[in-house]
Amino acid sequence: MAGPANALDELVQDGLQDGFLFTLPAAAAERLLREGIRISVPPGSIVYRDDERPRVIVVVSGVLRVFVSSVDGRQVTIRYVRSGGVAGLALVIGGPAPMSIQTLTGASVVALPVDTLRALVAREPGVARACAEELTRELYRAVADVSEQAFLPVRERLIRNLLDLAAPRGDRSLVARVSQQELADAVGSVREVVTRTLHQLREEGSIATSRDEVTVLDPAGLAEELTALGLPWAIEEGVAARRPSAEPTDRQSSEPAEAATPPSSSQARRGASRQRRSRS
Repeated sequence: MAGPANALDELVQDGLQDGFLFTLPAAAAERLLREGIRISVPPGSIVYRDDERPRVIVVVSGVLRVFVSSVDGRQVTIRYVRSGGVAGLALVIGGPAPMSIQTLTGASVVALPVDTLRALVAREPGVARACAEELTRELYRAVADVSEQAFLPVRERLIRNLLDLAAPRGDRSLVARVSQQELADAVGSVREVVTRTLHQLREEGSIATSRDEVTVLDPAGLAEELTALGLPWAIEEGVAARRPSAEPTDRQSSEPAEAATPPSSSQARRGASRQRRSRS
């Protein structure tokens, strides 16, 4: 069997399917990969601190989080980066910023050469356009995340993050490998509130919890709860995913509403739980 023809083909064989590198002109992507460094990083590792020289990292496998810290040590997660995604691109283009990057799971990443990428951006329109498009996607996602953090209750913020992190396991279940403290950092709350909310979801049969991971038992029901608030979530091939913001949700549809259907048992449990909370 023939081996990979180039560096990008090698990453494809390792499971990389799409993402930032595939939007670059082929010659530019190959040069960046030849000069880059492939690294395997254990979970919980800080791969960039906000006081270091800028670094741009492409994720081959695993999940990274980009976060900011307050002076008293509290953290807020800005975004997650998965296979194909890039972290630190804004640092290369705009210079240092007060944010850090950490692995949530064991990860395989490529650290791209910053000086080479800057030179390619200055010289090659195709590279500059790809970087501009990637940064625009990150900006739009950040705007959506900020609005959700500002307007959603903790419960829905927590559900959104669990669906965002959940990935299929060998037994086809969806598992978010994340600690309660990491979830608190992600939703901008405290651990006690997150623990209480997870307990409610567990009572409703929507999730199961164990040490540093949450199994999503009812992803469709949780996605429906977000969709009812106008958030574009759907279940695609068993995995929760955001729908493009331009795609209308049920709430935005101009079609006549269909006749109501009886709620599922999990929906009924969630409704009863919300009624109990509203009376308390």
